[in-house]
Amino acid sequence: MGKKGSKPKILVVDDDPDMRIFFSALLKTGGFKPIVARSGTEGMEKARTQKPVFIIIDVPMPGNGGMQMYRCLKQDKNLSHIPVIMVSTIDKQTFTHYQKTKGIRIGQDINSPEAFLQKPPEAAEVLDLIQATLSRRIRHNE
Repeated sequence: MGKKGSKPKILVVDDDPDMRIFFSALLKTGGFKPIVARSGTEGMEKARTQKPVFIIIDVPMPGNGGMQMYRCLKQDKNLSHIPVIMVSTIDKQTFTHYQKTKGIRIGQDINSPEAFLQKPPEAAEVLDLIQATLSRRIRHNE
């Protein structure tokens, strides 16, 4: 999990200041170091420079939205391994349909995110998902 004493970094990409505050507080409580970005473009920059162990992305964002950022992440060989939770006000069924139609139109086969959560997500659910995914990855890499 990085250097002794250093907390694993988790990137939160959301244009909503209230959600950034919610996730930052939640992640600090969970023993992580939150890094925040307000857009997909800023999120990609921070993913490259900060090397987070996990990324939480809001789906609808102005400009370079969450789906576009997710696609860019999964196509970047240095970042594609980072697990992602997508959050949105839309339900999972609508999201899955959106993902399929956009994916087919662009003609790219991109794996689904680790999880999809509807806003506002349950605090415990977010932390449990992150912990479970990270511990699975650690066991897998040993």
